[in-house]
Amino acid sequence: MKKNLLIFLILSLNIVYAQQIFKKEYLERAKIAVQNEWKNRDQIIENYKKNIDTNYVFGYNPPAGDIYLAALHAHFYKEEGKKEDFEKAKQLLVGYGEYKKAYPPDYYKKKSEYAKGLPALPNIFTGAAYCRAYILIKDEPGWTKKEKEIVEKNIAESADYIMNFQEWGAMNRAMLRAEFLASCIKALPNHPNVNKWKTLCKSIADDNIAKWEIEDATGYHAIWLYALLNYADYSDNYEFLYSPVMNYYYQYFSYLFAPDKTMPEFGDADYNAAWVRYLPFFEKAASITKDSHIKWVATEYFKKNVLPIEYSKINSSLGLFFYDCYRWCDDNIKPEPSKKLSMEVLEDVVGKKIVFRNGWNDKSTYLLLNYRDEGDGGLLDRDNLRNSIPVEEEKMTHGHSDENGICQLQYNGSFLLYESGYRDFMPSGPYGAYRADYFHNRVCIRREKIFKGQSEGGYRYANGGKPVIGQTMLEFYHNSGAYRKVVTNKIDFLTFDEFDMSRTRVTDPKMKYQQDRVITWIKELNIFVVFDIVKFLEEDYFTAANLWHTRKILDRSNGWYETQYDSIRTLPVNTNNALLIYFPENNQKMEGFEKEKRCYQDEFVIYQMDSRHVKMGDMISFITILIPHPKDKDVKNLMSNIKVINSSDPNNSIGVTINYNGKKFYVYSKMDFDKELSRDHRRPKYTYESGKVNVEEFETDGHYLFGILDGKKLNYCITNVIKAQFKNKLLFEQAPSTSGLAFDNSPDGPGTMKLRYWKESVEIK
Repeated sequence: MKKNLLIFLILSLNIVYAQQIFKKEYLERAKIAVQNEWKNRDQIIENYKKNIDTNYVFGYNPPAGDIYLAALHAHFYKEEGKKEDFEKAKQLLVGYGEYKKAYPPDYYKKKSEYAKGLPALPNIFTGAAYCRAYILIKDEPGWTKKEKEIVEKNIAESADYIMNFQEWGAMNRAMLRAEFLASCIKALPNHPNVNKWKTLCKSIADDNIAKWEIEDATGYHAIWLYALLNYADYSDNYEFLYSPVMNYYYQYFSYLFAPDKTMPEFGDADYNAAWVRYLPFFEKAASITKDSHIKWVATEYFKKNVLPIEYSKINSSLGLFFYDCYRWCDDNIKPEPSKKLSMEVLEDVVGKKIVFRNGWNDKSTYLLLNYRDEGDGGLLDRDNLRNSIPVEEEKMTHGHSDENGICQLQYNGSFLLYESGYRDFMPSGPYGAYRADYFHNRVCIRREKIFKGQSEGGYRYANGGKPVIGQTMLEFYHNSGAYRKVVTNKIDFLTFDEFDMSRTRVTDPKMKYQQDRVITWIKELNIFVVFDIVKFLEEDYFTAANLWHTRKILDRSNGWYETQYDSIRTLPVNTNNALLIYFPENNQKMEGFEKEKRCYQDEFVIYQMDSRHVKMGDMISFITILIPHPKDKDVKNLMSNIKVINSSDPNNSIGVTINYNGKKFYVYSKMDFDKELSRDHRRPKYTYESGKVNVEEFETDGHYLFGILDGKKLNYCITNVIKAQFKNKLLFEQAPSTSGLAFDNSPDGPGTMKLRYWKESVEIK
């Protein structure tokens, strides 16, 4: 018995530890990288010299491999004491400035910042690693005076070069500069110009350390975070790594983690391209927080991205990232995924993202909503960028016009909705590709009315019923793609066993509209019900289009489209599943699809559109049902059981009922919460009668309703509610109370306060 128990415990431990990545695995790959880089170095240098581009927009750009290689050798020397590592690191550092000789003698005239000659280290992405190598070995015996002079001249001229090219603010390129300058200061603490370097370094770093980043882009977040971690080493300032702001980012990115074990794309990003920086970031974050979930994210990142890499493909760049993982990895933390599922990530002020998920494995359902605007922070930084570089297409900075957009939907190992991509060329591709609003899964609005044309048979005095070609949706919407500043808010977010819901708002103060997106995830059916509500704040002509992008349309008919992604950025992906996009309501709306170039590949945009003259306060709405399903499963029977709700106030109600497997599901929302408010001096400014609506079998003043009727059992939840009835049964009623806080000279009187929400299951006789 004891023997069997021991065997069980050993096997259990093996299972646990099989899930963990240990420091030695990173170190092993870092050493392989050194071997590979030396093996391939001659060919790399030859190719570099053959392909020098003197018109390259970023100027002089020597190969980075030698820098990473020198840093690795320096680390190995400090750890193992092998003279060979010292000599090779020194050789690489001393010789690095020789790459300048491959350029024409007068090349320095190309850029004003080269007035004093080409800097040995022009690249802010790699320069700090050169200094790192020197810092590690500069005090070791074996240097000649001449060798040190060469290396220190390389560093000094490059630090002075950075002084001539200013970038600042809480963003990636600025933090890279601070990291580089901090490394120069640590390498040459007694240099005559060190005080100048310190001044600039501090001015840049202070805007970033324990501050909110102004970017909203998966790829650039990773650069910024990794630079911060290395800055801590060069500056010997580790305190900020334990700050509330940094802890926010540790949690924020770990809870964005998607089922395919990638950081989901939003803003400027390439599919999973940033993992090399996120991996050391998560290892460091786990070691600081001792958080098992963050450690699990790092572990899963390793499994997805590192394990598949053939040893022969590991270069010195990857090697240094792996060595930093080795430095920061804590073997004592056991990886374990969080038990948290759908959530605001992490709040509604900075991140402004909501994740719907039912698990953390690769088959989980996952939907990411991004409602982030530019925000109120970092105004000086943002204005500096606007006034310095052509960034009209960007939400400051590297962000897209994706407010209230669904960036990604994953289901059962397949991508069903995806982000738009980065750009084909600078500053952006045609029509602001792929940053503009019409490249995202969102509602897009324009002042003007689309020319609808006329279908065959339509009567016009001068045309005799012949067809008249109208504008296509994209023809109408295409513009420069320049970003329009908007304001966003979370209205509501709730998560329960039966459903999750969110309501978020975009307000455009110049275009004069507000747009709410209400997402309900019905977990039993695993479908998403999306309500889009547009309220116009001024009289004018407006066109609103509800846009959904996909790679393939497998089948379609009036009001529905069977869609699929077979590739992301031309990379093949799982095609075992599909997404049915269904518009159950089509009251005088235009509908269709068009071909487009998006995310570096041919795609389709599916739309439902409303174009009209409106009065101030008018509203239009769209209903979209997203039904993920296995490709070989016909879900049209589910679609046929989805009906638009019956309401006593159809102009202020949006909702559907779904009859499925003997159950009736209800999803309903008021469109405009202000309509129930009285315009006198009463407090509260509402009564049950002012807000009461009959919705199917319900009567309630609630703002949002979710219900499941299963035989005689009714499971329901209603938000912002005084009272609710189902048929003739009173479900709930809040009692009135006397308000003694009438400070406007009105008498105290009874009033009824609304509950945040009421949720229960009841028997219906």
